[in-house]
Amino acid sequence: MDLRIDEEKNIAYIKLSGQLNRKVILSAFDLAVADNRYLHGMGRLWDFRDADLSSLKSETIVEMAQYSLRFPPGINDVKVAFLVSRDVEYGLSRMFQMSSESKTPIQVFRAMDEVEKWMMWND
Repeated sequence: MDLRIDEEKNIAYIKLSGQLNRKVILSAFDLAVADNRYLHGMGRLWDFRDADLSSLKSETIVEMAQYSLRFPPGINDVKVAFLVSRDVEYGLSRMFQMSSESKTPIQVFRAMDEVEKWMMWND
């Protein structure tokens, strides 16, 4: 996992690559929000452009979509974006988006400039 924190943009960039599974993704989430540079209210940008999510099953995606509900406000109520390059990651990320029961705004993108604009746009 590569974690980059941009306090000015209020975004945590979480980059994962290679074949991913539930454990790796949820561990990355835990590590990111536990990092001493991560601020409550900071959005999370998951960069999956070099990742392979094809081994994840739909029931695993649905389960993972509820994971952040265990965390306090400022972690589970921030903007979350997925940046992908392949159709399979796009589809699985959309499944996550549609399965989430949190109030978290979630979007899936294919271009970094679009995702950063959305992340920094105040509703």
